[in-house]
Amino acid sequence: MSDFEYNKMIEQILSQKDPKEREELFSFLGEKGDDRFVEPLAELLTREDNPIMRQNLYATLTQIGTELANDVIKTKIKTRLPRDDGKKINKKTWEQAVKFLMENLEEPFIKKVEGLMESEGNLWGIKQKGGVGIYIRNLLRNNGFNWGEKALAAYWSWLVEEAISKIRTKEKKVK
Repeated sequence: MSDFEYNKMIEQILSQKDPKEREELFSFLGEKGDDRFVEPLAELLTREDNPIMRQNLYATLTQIGTELANDVIKTKIKTRLPRDDGKKINKKTWEQAVKFLMENLEEPFIKKVEGLMESEGNLWGIKQKGGVGIYIRNLLRNNGFNWGEKALAAYWSWLVEEAISKIRTKEKKVK
């Protein structure tokens, strides 16, 4: 992509207000983008920090797949406390949701998810939004973690990843 095309894409992203149009731009960038897009995209979080924007940026940066993109995901997207559809989700509530999943996910389901994570990589949560995602979102929503549909759609996979990681860490300590 030439510098001219790059600058035009950045202009479009910054000026685009329609979420569907912006999502199409993000999708295009995920396929055609490079390191130059990582910082401008991450800057959108400071101006428009909502669950759908975070999930769209996460998906786009994951598709770009560079070391820089992975660093931004770790430092700017996944480490800050997420937002529900109205306010910040506090650390205690997040930890309660992780603990709930740790206690309620059964081993066959965990193995299935681990297989998906291995075969689909960082995009597993985006690709599995329908089947596994619906199951987890309903499980959370029906057990007191109703953070709003946008937030549950954006963060369910991160909760599952954290819960499985903690389960496996706990198992290693027991052995």
